[in-house]
Amino acid sequence: MNNIKAEYQVDQTVTMNDETKRYSQKVDVEVIERNDIYMRYAEQLDEHALDVILRVGDGFVKIQRRGVINMNFHFVEDEMTDTFYESPAGKHHLRIRTKSLEIGEQAIEIHYEVHDSGDKLGDYHYKIRRVG
Repeated sequence: MNNIKAEYQVDQTVTMNDETKRYSQKVDVEVIERNDIYMRYAEQLDEHALDVILRVGDGFVKIQRRGVINMNFHFVEDEMTDTFYESPAGKHHLRIRTKSLEIGEQAIEIHYEVHDSGDKLGDYHYKIRRVG
């Protein structure tokens, strides 16, 4: 079991209602290798810190966020997965359609859609890459 700490760049793009927002931040990541790879870091969302655990397995990625927002997203390329998203506005059952999932040595990149009650809420892009 290897544990390493490194600096990563997290870039996220959200496109909803013809409006695109981009988020970018550097984070210190603890990488834990067991059967799967776990990446643990804190992410800033406005004035809130979210604890994030990213699990990389064989053909899938799971992202768990805990804090003012609680969510578990499960990404498998070309598949639709179910999740719950909990925020101060309430708890929502969402479906995630993973359009592409690239797992590399230095970066992980995910393009996905979020659906609520059959309606597409938006297109999302998440990329985390090692910079340090």
